[in-house]
Amino acid sequence: MSRWVATGALLAGLMVTEVVMALPAELANLRPLGQGNLRWFGFKLYDATLYTQQGQAFDWARPFALSLRYARDIPSAKIVDISLEEMQRYGLPENRRTSWRDTLAAAIPDVQQGDEIVGAFDGNSLRFWHNGRHTRTVDDPLLARMFFRIWLDPASRAPALREQLLNGRG
Repeated sequence: MSRWVATGALLAGLMVTEVVMALPAELANLRPLGQGNLRWFGFKLYDATLYTQQGQAFDWARPFALSLRYARDIPSAKIVDISLEEMQRYGLPENRRTSWRDTLAAAIPDVQQGDEIVGAFDGNSLRFWHNGRHTRTVDDPLLARMFFRIWLDPASRAPALREQLLNGRG
């Protein structure tokens, strides 16, 4: 009987490890502010967590990171296209659409169920990681702000998720 309990505890520990991934070392000073998930027609697309310095209220002027853990397989091109569509709502400059598409495509690979994409912004640079591996640094504050507005802008198409990420401080 104790062997089954030990095996169960080990499996439970592995499942928790699989769900909770640590931020990259460069982001060690960030703590979770809020978390939620995005569903589309009842299907869960991803879990999201917003990290800020010491878990303080979100502020564009302070470093932050957004983690998305995907609940299904999604090709990079689909993620990029949807991101650009959402950014269009906030005034994406048409003369930057192609270069931003290429930048995001290089930063965001195809994802499989359980994969995590982390985007971090320090006021100047936007950095991306896929499953803990750095994929791209982008020195374009306008792209960074437009990208993160998808989740953090008061006009977000996912107001409930925004409220959860900002932990009621938005």
